[in-house]
Amino acid sequence: MPIDRPQEKRKFGRRPVFKAAVVALEDGQRLQGAILDLSEGGAKIKLAEPERLNGEFYLEIPGDDLIVKCRLIRIEGLIAGLQYVRPPRRLSWLKRRAT
Repeated sequence: MPIDRPQEKRKFGRRPVFKAAVVALEDGQRLQGAILDLSEGGAKIKLAEPERLNGEFYLEIPGDDLIVKCRLIRIEGLIAGLQYVRPPRRLSWLKRRAT
């Protein structure tokens, strides 16, 4: 018997992960979280206070040496769905340029 699965509406496929992340808000605040899945177009992240996300902000993934500008798509409990505004860049490269 076939299994009925909801049709995927995302443009890009997701892959489950569990990685430490930091959300850097425009006002300088930094929120610690954990990325639950990634795709070419966005991410799902667990935060203690996802309601603090608004507008555009940066998602830093230190373990992968990446930073990406994002916007909030949805919040479900402690989980926030993010869409990339720009392609990811190397975090270490940006830190070198700032010094």
